[in-house]
Amino acid sequence: MLPIPAIDILEGKVVRLEKGDYQKVEVFSTSPLLVARKWEEEGAPFLHVVDLEGAKSGYPVNFPVIKELIQTVGIPVEVGGGIREVSSFMGYLDAGAERVVLSSIVVKNPSVFEEMMKIAREKIVVSIDTRDQFVSLEGWREEIPVKAADLAKDLKGKGIEHFIFTDVQRDGTLQGVRVEVIRDFIAESGVSIIVAGGISHKEDIRKIKSLGEGVEGIILGKALYTGQLNFKEVCSILREE
Repeated sequence: MLPIPAIDILEGKVVRLEKGDYQKVEVFSTSPLLVARKWEEEGAPFLHVVDLEGAKSGYPVNFPVIKELIQTVGIPVEVGGGIREVSSFMGYLDAGAERVVLSSIVVKNPSVFEEMMKIAREKIVVSIDTRDQFVSLEGWREEIPVKAADLAKDLKGKGIEHFIFTDVQRDGTLQGVRVEVIRDFIAESGVSIIVAGGISHKEDIRKIKSLGEGVEGIILGKALYTGQLNFKEVCSILREE
């Protein structure tokens, strides 16, 4: 199970939002590159980078910063936020991104999504952002009457192998994970996931770890930046038998 630090970028700074609310921004660093190097030095095997302005606007805004980050660190990076055109998708792959995170386009523009799958299906991660079992889109500002588990099941049938499951109601709140929600999603969808949203205590790590093979990794955000979780301690918990 991979521990994956998140680097959310807004106006070139590393920030965290509460429940995806752009009015509730906390700035943690003015240098995404320094933050990426810090996590690499602490032993992170992977980084999760999000262009928050991209997620809101529908096209990459922080591409130059993210490209430099990808090409500076020596660990794989997955990137999301505003990737809704084939050119954006290819741009990040050409920049060296290990994986590209897609969300809204999967539902809103299936023909473009199909084109991306033809180009590099194995490089796609679909982020299933969930509120009360249903899918949230457009930077979590829009909800649609599609069950998250049904969407994941459908995408698995199309050959998508990587999924991020975000509990929108917990993301950036430090309120802890709702492990029953995660367990139900895995059982209903039949997919393996990377878990995000609300992970704030060592006990959350142990709860997620107890879900077993259904979880490939955990994305760690606000709790790392506030010091509520220590990255090396997280790694040691995941190594425990």
